[in-house]
Amino acid sequence: MDWLIRLCVTLAVDPSISGAAITLAPGTGTGTGTESGTGESVAAASDDDSRHVAELGFGLGEGPAHDSLRSGRPVLVPTLGGPHQRRWPGYSGAAADLGVRGVFCFPLQVGAVRFGVLSVFSGASAGLDRDHLSLCLTMAELATERLLDSGHVGDMVDDLGGALGLRDEIYQAQGMVAVALRVDLAEALSRMRGHAFQSGRSLLAVSLDIVTGHLRLTDDRPTA
Repeated sequence: MDWLIRLCVTLAVDPSISGAAITLAPGTGTGTGTESGTGESVAAASDDDSRHVAELGFGLGEGPAHDSLRSGRPVLVPTLGGPHQRRWPGYSGAAADLGVRGVFCFPLQVGAVRFGVLSVFSGASAGLDRDHLSLCLTMAELATERLLDSGHVGDMVDDLGGALGLRDEIYQAQGMVAVALRVDLAEALSRMRGHAFQSGRSLLAVSLDIVTGHLRLTDDRPTA
């Protein structure tokens, strides 16, 4: 899948990002009790070092990508070491040896169905600013859409077919937000992503609330 490699390389062009990788996890399934370590593979990487770091995390069964896949939420680690050294003793030291100081992981998912992770690496100990966070979220969603449309994950998750239909709710909510705030569709989706990230919920959950009228995004802040 050359387009996945191009996506990773595009991220790594930014001077504040040293590399990126996309890992797919066959048979991840759904639910809060998801466990990794069951055949994950690195589908794409911007360079060999990034591929090595991604393989390292899943090989050890620990690290931010492992936690992101299991929880279905982004895991942002601007500085490896300290508490993270104790949390991921094998991964933290090995990743640092490869020049990685920060790791930012975003699950590839539709609703509760998770099938991969986008990992972004930094050679400096620093967090992602708003623009970089938005870029990474956009790339994770792009990778999710392309993987679903290409059919490459169709046989990897048993109940993926039912989840695919839920994407229509996201598009519907996006249109509603665009009309309500008088912004274009790209800005509407950006507002929805921002609320999903800040509230610790999935984009789909936020979209469903918007469609059913339980959530209204305003120019100031989301109100429920």
